[in-house]
Amino acid sequence: MSRHLISRRRFLSLPLAVFLAQVGRRPAQGWAATSPPRKGAYTADVGILYGLLTFRLEGVLTEATDREAGRYHVTIAGEGDGIANQIESSGLLRDGRWVPLEGHSSFSVKGRQSRSELRYDWTRRTVEYHFRGETFFLRRLRVADDVVSVPEGAHVDDSVSASLNYADGVWPARADGSYETHIVRRKRADDEGMDDVQQLYRAELVPFTLKVDADPVSGKPVALFDLTRFSSWAKNGEPARVTFGPDRRPTLVSLPLVLGSSVKIELRTL
Repeated sequence: MSRHLISRRRFLSLPLAVFLAQVGRRPAQGWAATSPPRKGAYTADVGILYGLLTFRLEGVLTEATDREAGRYHVTIAGEGDGIANQIESSGLLRDGRWVPLEGHSSFSVKGRQSRSELRYDWTRRTVEYHFRGETFFLRRLRVADDVVSVPEGAHVDDSVSASLNYADGVWPARADGSYETHIVRRKRADDEGMDDVQQLYRAELVPFTLKVDADPVSGKPVALFDLTRFSSWAKNGEPARVTFGPDRRPTLVSLPLVLGSSVKIELRTL
């Protein structure tokens, strides 16, 4: 989540966000966190085209939660040479789970800009989605403005609420030990190339599944997830890998990508 370098899939899009999502730099106006904000730091190392292009981003994560009021506010911000990212999300506790209310994110890599904005209406069960971003190589523009309906009974998260739910143990595992929720994303063709664009983009609700198991060497919980659902840079047959610490929060994220590209994110508590 730290340096989304490519198009809306921001090259890392959901992946980085999902697991850098541990923080807010300040509580939302009108309420106070019940405990001091949780702060962390992260570094992200990105290599593109077999290391021809490399980027390093360093950032700070802050999480403010008020469980009594049932609200959270999170911000994530990082910067490096030619790269920067910022994520802000707020939400509430609903039916025993954290759910998002509003989220904003922006990413910039060597002048390539990507911005998204989502608003969740749980009374009407709709999600308003806006995205504008450039592809990495040809800088073609992708724009999406849409509203998605949420079926009754479906769990929907953004990167922050999913991370909070897993850390707090309120995201129950399925019978096979996996965890599933749904994410709103830009709808794209299965064979979309890195610089392919369409005249009209819509948004859609798609499953997001984590398969968690113990690492055979370290014994630490490790989750795998299919990145091909979210990025045209994803590598078929090579899922993203997330290692969790004893507090159920991510400490390491590894994303294998096409064209000899990769992303490695390390997180630590301050």
